[in-house]
Amino acid sequence: MDPLNVSTVKNVVLNRRGYNIIGTLILSPYHLVFSFLPPSSSGQENGTVKQPKEIWICYPMIERMSKSRGSSWMNNANANGNSSGSNEDSGRSEATLPKIDIDNFDHYSASHIRLHCRDFTYYSFDFMNDLICIEVFSKLSFLNTVCKTENDIQTLYAFDYRPNALELNLPVNGWNIYDPIKEYKRLGLVKEDDKFWRISNLNNDYKFCPSYPNILVVPSTISDNVLKHTAKFRSKQRIPAVVYKHKSGVNGNVIARCSQPLVGLNLQNRSIQDEKLIAEIFKSQERERQDQISEDDDFQGQPQKNLIVDLRPLTNAMAQHALGAGTENIDNYRGKDPIKNNNGNGNGPANSNPGLETSSLSNGGVHQEHRLVNKIFCNIDNIHVMRDSLNKLSAILNDLDKYPVSNTTNKTQSAYPLLQQALTKTQWLHRLSIILQSVDRITKSIHFNNTNVIIHCSDGWDRTSQVSALSQLCLDPYYRTIEGFMVLIEKEWMSFGFKFATRSDHGGCIGAILKKEPKQARLDPNESSSEPAPATASPNTSDSYLGSSGYGSTVASFLQRAATHIKNTAANSALLSDSDLVENGKFNSSIYTGSNEKSPIFHQFLDCVYQIYRQHPSKFEFNSRFLKRLFYHYYSCQYGSFLCDSERELKEVNKVHDSTVSVWDYFNSRPKEFTNPLYTSLKEDQEIFFNFADVKWWFELYGRSDEEMNGLSNSLDRKFAQMRLNQNASSASPSSESSQVLNGNS
Repeated sequence: MDPLNVSTVKNVVLNRRGYNIIGTLILSPYHLVFSFLPPSSSGQENGTVKQPKEIWICYPMIERMSKSRGSSWMNNANANGNSSGSNEDSGRSEATLPKIDIDNFDHYSASHIRLHCRDFTYYSFDFMNDLICIEVFSKLSFLNTVCKTENDIQTLYAFDYRPNALELNLPVNGWNIYDPIKEYKRLGLVKEDDKFWRISNLNNDYKFCPSYPNILVVPSTISDNVLKHTAKFRSKQRIPAVVYKHKSGVNGNVIARCSQPLVGLNLQNRSIQDEKLIAEIFKSQERERQDQISEDDDFQGQPQKNLIVDLRPLTNAMAQHALGAGTENIDNYRGKDPIKNNNGNGNGPANSNPGLETSSLSNGGVHQEHRLVNKIFCNIDNIHVMRDSLNKLSAILNDLDKYPVSNTTNKTQSAYPLLQQALTKTQWLHRLSIILQSVDRITKSIHFNNTNVIIHCSDGWDRTSQVSALSQLCLDPYYRTIEGFMVLIEKEWMSFGFKFATRSDHGGCIGAILKKEPKQARLDPNESSSEPAPATASPNTSDSYLGSSGYGSTVASFLQRAATHIKNTAANSALLSDSDLVENGKFNSSIYTGSNEKSPIFHQFLDCVYQIYRQHPSKFEFNSRFLKRLFYHYYSCQYGSFLCDSERELKEVNKVHDSTVSVWDYFNSRPKEFTNPLYTSLKEDQEIFFNFADVKWWFELYGRSDEEMNGLSNSLDRKFAQMRLNQNASSASPSSESSQVLNGNS
């Protein structure tokens, strides 16, 4: 830590869950550090000077920050008093002001900063006076948003982080864990002299599709020329590409992923090349199946089925037609229109193959195929709905964090059902269940019904990544190992262009002061979201600050505008001095109100993995801590894996592989922490199936107890839990409990 770039503030009070402790706040270039002596220690015990403890918070983990007058305790008491509307309660609150062991500390003259972190931890820091608080808020805003204002990811910690000794001595570098050719060979999609599938290098320079990997698997009967024409019919040029072959199944069905078709307003646009590509995906699987299954096999007569899965709600898909996109006209993909035998496109022969589940008709020299292709909609909502759901959940957890956890029987029994009712209204678990229901439909169709699946949403990088990866996780036991799960994320998320940087909003902190307007980002018309946000205004938006540098009448005008703004946004905005707002008579600051493209898509994926893991704990080599730490490092920006929006940006634009450490080095350097002791790798347990309706809160991730968030399953469990609560309440001292809460070990 460079002392020249560090700001230190003493006599700062940290408040968490009704407890407070005095310490020193340190603002380093990449971390906020709070140093304190534990409550049970006075600094020296038995002649030994104890070292202070520290809480480290990396700046990208801070999602929201706000500044208010008065201490944290007063702010919480006022909010509670306003809701009760009782003067008696207000008087009682003033009489029970907590004693802060700092000279001249006054709850009324103090100011505090509230931090909401992305890992669902919350911190309130009280300062002696408002001037100190303003200075800390301004410095903290700058450190939080430097990546956003400079529009340069190289300002993030990952580019300064140096691997530790364990990470340096690994046999395989984390960036080399995923080899696409090796993985596709393992899946049986790449073989020598393969007459069914081939590797296309059309995107080798990322010019064909900037958000796709440079290696694509397509049918061997499809030329690159056909792929170029197909790209014109798919949003963002994201053509159907094969990503998985179910080799443990007898039929060897495949999963392909893509984006929505550009069918237009009247559903009249179509692409013969796109229809040909999808038909050849189905045909190639059928030809390979016929080549491998003996004639006397019981599965020989099982008919082939094909499924196009549109993950969106039907209304969302229909709305896309107005924007020139939409959903497939399924009749075109069933081969009901006549197709000439000689297509002239170099696509290979158009005649049918013996093993196809089709009917062939001859009519005047025209060959016609009828293929069993169906389409379903899965009703998974878009990124904006998911973001709103998580915001509601975070608001509930933030309110809970302001007050201590009650151990009394009556309060526990009355408060928990109300909390669980509020959590249900966020609909977070309901949305997880819809995603898992889609996965359940796909996995069972592939494994039991000889079904090939084409998956897409709008742009093919959010819901498509979720469902495609989860389906493969259930079908292939390799992806349930630690190494396999890393390969799965590299393949389905990183290489196929999930927008990690955009969806996580690295460098964006709601409520922070932007000292200058962010530099113009590189514009790419292909990178905008296909689904617009709802027209309703966000509750977090606030007016921009206005100011003037003159005095006299101009000062009165400025103060009037400032007073209006403070009145409207007192709960969440920082109180700034004239110098913060105005420089040389010009506007100099604004408040960051959040990105409309931010969404917890990867968070949802990890939560879905947790739900499956919870139902099948012995089928996963990794434990829930592995998922929790992966969630943390998705936001921490300590490692380079999640800093970009595509493989192209990782390798060519920002050259992240050359300058940062892979997140997989962190996990591989300490495998014992993340290995599941219950794991059993039995050959007969290849596929796993789950109850998509059985979803529960991932309480460890949200920092609460299982009883708080999920309740108790029966009365006997409730009695035993109450006995444990009473026992813990009688044995635990207040000082030890507050130390545990303040350290985040609740």
